[in-house]
Amino acid sequence: MESKFLKEALFCGMSSNAFKLGTVLSLGWFWMRPAGCHNVYRGQDGNMDYDNICGVMSLEDEQVSLAGQALPANTIWHYIRRQVSHCGLESTDSPAAVVRIDSAGDMLKLSPNPPLALTAELLADGKVRLRWRYSRLGEEISPTGFNIYIDSGSGFDFDTPDAEVSYGGAGELSWTSGELVNGQLYKFAVRSYKTGEGETQNTNFVTAVPDSQGPPAITDIIASWEEE
Repeated sequence: MESKFLKEALFCGMSSNAFKLGTVLSLGWFWMRPAGCHNVYRGQDGNMDYDNICGVMSLEDEQVSLAGQALPANTIWHYIRRQVSHCGLESTDSPAAVVRIDSAGDMLKLSPNPPLALTAELLADGKVRLRWRYSRLGEEISPTGFNIYIDSGSGFDFDTPDAEVSYGGAGELSWTSGELVNGQLYKFAVRSYKTGEGETQNTNFVTAVPDSQGPPAITDIIASWEEE
């Protein structure tokens, strides 16, 4: 009878799956793990694949190189590790390391959380005020600031921000434009960024039509007087 564990151990150089399967007594093989280790798992869009180990780390390891990682363009991957006891029991998941792959197939750098609850408010003199919130809950890295992008008809140019707002730790943030073209439809997008790292890739936006003229003047005013 051929054992999957024996095959992987003999011909795959004691792969991580062989290492895992070797602890299952029902297969007829028992391989004692070293004095504690970490199993590394991955999943796409947060859906973890716990059936396949993609790496094994010793307790002292601060990093691990994972071979054979096929990461297609426009995908997001989560990697976690679980500590393994001497008898093969695993801990709960560690915090996830998120790997984002862009449309060119390149890995995006660490980025903060995207802005939340973006709104646009019309002001006098053809100005627009944007408001948004930032939550640090579960962030990979704290933002340096926020890039403002404006589309007035030719599309967003996400390579060149139209304005920037620094982040000082506040949860509520805002930005006010200069005078814009009266009656022109504008779209506004806000992205968080970290200097030296990455920028969020959110594409949500809000729209506004500035009004620098105000309502038309009242005409045909009629006044009446009554004697008391």
